[in-house]
Amino acid sequence: MAVKTAINPQVTKLLNSISKKMIELNHPPLDVLTPKQSREFYQIARSYFTPIPVNGVTIENTSITSAMRQEVPVRIYTPFGEGPFPVLVYFHGGGWVFGDLDSSDNVCRYFSSKAGIVVVSVGYCLAPEHKYPAAFLDAVESVKWTFQNVEKLNGDSTRIAVGGESSGGNLAAAAAIFFKGDEEFKLSHQFLITPVMDYNFDTLSYKANYKFNLTTEKMKWFWAHYLNDSSEGSEIFVSPLKVPCAKHLPRTLLVTAELDPLRDEGLTFGKRLKEAGVNVELLHYEDLVHSFINMIGTVDGAKQALEEMTIKLRELLHN
Repeated sequence: MAVKTAINPQVTKLLNSISKKMIELNHPPLDVLTPKQSREFYQIARSYFTPIPVNGVTIENTSITSAMRQEVPVRIYTPFGEGPFPVLVYFHGGGWVFGDLDSSDNVCRYFSSKAGIVVVSVGYCLAPEHKYPAAFLDAVESVKWTFQNVEKLNGDSTRIAVGGESSGGNLAAAAAIFFKGDEEFKLSHQFLITPVMDYNFDTLSYKANYKFNLTTEKMKWFWAHYLNDSSEGSEIFVSPLKVPCAKHLPRTLLVTAELDPLRDEGLTFGKRLKEAGVNVELLHYEDLVHSFINMIGTVDGAKQALEEMTIKLRELLHN
């Protein structure tokens, strides 16, 4: 299938630089790549993602106890000024296999400072050492913890949102479904950035066979490490798009990229929410790729997208 939109040239340059480095390091093919190796190569690739300077935020590191009785690291970002502030519980990307608090640090700083919100960034446990539902249960516990500690966080309990990028967006959407209709833990919004929404490789965006950062093969590799068995792919907390009724889910800010294999499942989820009466704000970027949120220090278009997303996030949470 022909690509409808030309890729941002700065994205091409960045991805080519990373690809060249991976070739120099003899990055193994996916069929033999181990999770440990993937994390090591990811750390090297991250060095190409230049952070942008962010001021006006204080940071605190702490932890919460997961449902599995393990300590889950949490990093709290609080903007300067007087609260109480809206709160965003945020989950990083990385295919449930890699990524951590540091990998999402720059964007969390930015969201906190520029949107004027408290961000609770969650270092959920990773697969395959901890397969589904471990990361999902960490997401659920972190939402509960945020509500229970909202006053200490200088947050507003009526404006608590979940959000995340890629696999983190999957966890955020799954948590929103879990708490749907819950009056004690009533989420006000969900913020989904190029999210994984369905265990299904039959969409047009998958069939387009994009090779820009995320590929079909990589997604199959991620899913194989996250799930215990492919049959779990039909569960709604794995594939939020499969939720039978989307009514009463929180107001949604959805971000998609045209040149992303996950594009169509994200757009379909947004359509389903709208049909169910949920207020959805869609930001779609024609020349960007999956994980563009990590390219903000190098790609002007990614930085502009971040600015636009953050302005919209601020509008939603402060209104």
